[in-house]
Amino acid sequence: MRKILFFCLICGGLLHLEAQSLVVAAGGNFRVNSLEIDDIRALYLAKRFRVGNQKIILLNLGIDNPLRYKFEQDVLYEDRDTLAYAWLQAHYLGHRAPKVFKSQEAVAEFLSKVDNALGYVEEEIAQKYHLKILFWVKE
Repeated sequence: MRKILFFCLICGGLLHLEAQSLVVAAGGNFRVNSLEIDDIRALYLAKRFRVGNQKIILLNLGIDNPLRYKFEQDVLYEDRDTLAYAWLQAHYLGHRAPKVFKSQEAVAEFLSKVDNALGYVEEEIAQKYHLKILFWVKE
């Protein structure tokens, strides 16, 4: 019985992960209405730090969060070592790495209060917090 319950929990978790609709979002006062994947990659790979003339605060979920892994794979196309190295170099040039949050709700709350912040959450969370969706990640 335990094995069946464990299997169901694992399968249910995997199905939930696959069903997530990932979006890149910002607060309602963010100055642009959409971003291209190349813009997002440039920001998160520490190659660009502004959108227009607005300096951007990037947000990340914790290292063990499945949505972060999905974002890194489906949007950034980079492994964690490459990302760490990019931000290590940027740090020496005076730039800050993305702020890390424990939950999507915490990311959404920050985005709703800070005009120049950018992060990723499930579409359902973005809608709940009335965030501006700038990019939909295709499944």
